[in-house]
Amino acid sequence: RGIDVALKCIPCGPGNRGNCFGPNICCGEELGCYVGTSETLRCVEENYLPSPCEAGGKACSSGGRCAAPGVCCNDESCTMDTICLDDDSDRSREPSEKNLTVLDGSASDFLLKLMHLANRQQQGKHQFY
Repeated sequence: RGIDVALKCIPCGPGNRGNCFGPNICCGEELGCYVGTSETLRCVEENYLPSPCEAGGKACSSGGRCAAPGVCCNDESCTMDTICLDDDSDRSREPSEKNLTVLDGSASDFLLKLMHLANRQQQGKHQFY
């Protein structure tokens, strides 16, 4: 029997197009990741699930899973991880230009995305105090 199948994570974010990766993290392939924002409020419900869910794609650094193109998240935080750039599961429906932007972007594009992610984390920290 398939009783031990991993539990699907709670949907979150705009249009419920993301999945919770922890009590304060919501990520989606098309959305990127929200950390500590209003989009993650539903994710607190995961603390009350009888068994942990498994969101995301393949395993990546820090015991996490690929959450969005180039982003690896565990239940506590997200990091940029190139392992998550070459996962082409479910990406065949996306326009190739979108993938090329992520894969072939310059160092400044990468830095901009990293700064954007850090800014979201900073905003999230202030929101809950």
